[in-house]
Amino acid sequence: MPKNTVIIDTVTINEIIEEVHKAHPNVIFYGEGWTMTTNVTKEGYTMTTQLNSTETPEFAFFSDTIRDALKGSVFNDYEKGYVSGAATQAAKIQRCFQGNADWCDSPSQSVNYASCHDNLSLFDKLATSNAADTLEDRIKMNNLAAAIYMTSQGIPFMQAGEEMLRSKPLADGTFDHNSYSSPDSVNSIKWDNLNDDTYMAVYNYYKGLIAFRKAHPALRMMTAEDVKANITGIAGLDTNVVAFHIAGGANGDDSHGIFVIFNPNREQTTVELPEGLWNIYINGKEAGTASLGTASGSVAVAPISATVLVLDEQPQAPTEPGPTVVPTEAPTAEPTEPTAPTDEPKPGTDYTPAIVVAVVVILAGAAFLFLKKK
Repeated sequence: MPKNTVIIDTVTINEIIEEVHKAHPNVIFYGEGWTMTTNVTKEGYTMTTQLNSTETPEFAFFSDTIRDALKGSVFNDYEKGYVSGAATQAAKIQRCFQGNADWCDSPSQSVNYASCHDNLSLFDKLATSNAADTLEDRIKMNNLAAAIYMTSQGIPFMQAGEEMLRSKPLADGTFDHNSYSSPDSVNSIKWDNLNDDTYMAVYNYYKGLIAFRKAHPALRMMTAEDVKANITGIAGLDTNVVAFHIAGGANGDDSHGIFVIFNPNREQTTVELPEGLWNIYINGKEAGTASLGTASGSVAVAPISATVLVLDEQPQAPTEPGPTVVPTEAPTAEPTEPTAPTDEPKPGTDYTPAIVVAVVVILAGAAFLFLKKK
């Protein structure tokens, strides 16, 4: 950017937003809110920057806070971030996950991202800062970064092609930081890479992250008050491991709770879970809206990966044991005197068949005597 960049003042921005929202209430306004040198020509005006975000409550800003915390400073190609081995970024990731950047605590004003048109692409940054790591580990770092900003409170943003490990290599083996004037050979998205299973797996992982976010309103709270009321950070974890419990029903979510874990370490970690049978929807290799398995009591999280679980059914409360019923013997009837037989028919007894038989026998006998006399 030029050294004397013009920034729009907050009054003008608010007027633009108000006017546009009259006809298009769902339009999202966002931009780069960097503090630049701008000469103010009128008194009482402030510029639309991150530090003045409270003056433009319906305008969102790119969060370089989460960007640099994830992968390291964009001004130092070799600096590492949370996903690539830095040991000093866990606290910042905790805040950013809750939509609380250094300059703003409103999730609706934080655009969370790991790469955009400026600077190195996410994968090129990892290839530079972590050149000694394997391709497999760098892909894990890439996916962990995506899982973090896709599940964080705020507005997720991704550079086109990041979902297929977009790279902008130069002839000298380095990567293009600012490719606005570079040819198509650098800037084009290499769609043919999706014929490679490695790239396709990353593509499907991003696709699953997006589907999961869309399925859970609890990841899209709009105010700091709602976030504070529904998200609890988990203490007592291994160094650098970050985890959160999101309350059931938060922001109208259908679930009974969501549990999110980030493990940037090179070793597996185990995290205790709240009560219940939790369905796993995101791990280091897959993501989506279909359960990948279940866990209860605790869950093992693979190195350099995220695990996200959902409590789809409310745990059954233990029932109080009722009083013990001791079976008793049936009372023995007192012996009675035998009853003499009676010729009286019992009520309801039908003797018609017997009478018919008797009549037939008598008639048959009479006929026999009559024939004998003849």
